[in-house]
Amino acid sequence: MRLLLTVAALVVTLMPAFGQVSYTYNAKIMGAKVHYVIVNPFSDNIRLTPVYVPGGMTFEALVSLYRPVAAINGTFFNPRTKHPIGDIVIEGTHVNKGKLRTAFIVQGPFALITTIPTSMDFTGKVENLLACGPRLLTDGRITVYPAAEGFRDRRLFRPARRSVIGVTRNGKVIMAVIVTPVTLTKAAKIMQSLGCVDAMNLDGGGSSALYCAGNFFVRPNRKLSTALMVVRTSTWRMVGLTGGKER
Repeated sequence: MRLLLTVAALVVTLMPAFGQVSYTYNAKIMGAKVHYVIVNPFSDNIRLTPVYVPGGMTFEALVSLYRPVAAINGTFFNPRTKHPIGDIVIEGTHVNKGKLRTAFIVQGPFALITTIPTSMDFTGKVENLLACGPRLLTDGRITVYPAAEGFRDRRLFRPARRSVIGVTRNGKVIMAVIVTPVTLTKAAKIMQSLGCVDAMNLDGGGSSALYCAGNFFVRPNRKLSTALMVVRTSTWRMVGLTGGKER
């Protein structure tokens, strides 16, 4: 096959007006089944942003509310209260303060994954931020050190379904769900094989969710309070932070 990383994979490219968003369904990478979305963020027509709904809602309801081109589940949260554990900044407003040290940041058309201080107020300092972790790749190297980032839950170290996000050398963003249970290190290797130089883990297992172009590739088995979305700029102006009401 021409695509060395995929077997029996369905590849569909959306219209360029949506910022060159594409998805690959049912890829087989290093023996694992992977669905992933590639986003070229250098477009005025789309933006990458986290969303936060206190109390949570179904992933289908989140997609219906925000009408994204693509979406993946977000950070860890308290299963009872649905309160996020990671920091969240939306359009320059620090809407949730957390305690996780690795963050996906969007500033204009540029996306990066970096370490953040847990005590900083990010209001006005970055446009969009979603903190989760642990980190998987740094400058092309596998850097999986969950204990050093403060993670203590042993379940994180076992093979599991993984939601992950990465950034390639040319600035594209890859949002992926690895359906086959894998370790964090194998997740890092899969993202590396997809061309990412930086990558981090998101909430996974029963929270894993992935949507693109009308297709729910992975549905979670619980309500979610956060997600990372690729939205049309015109639609996002309508929805914004107000839960679907025009600002």
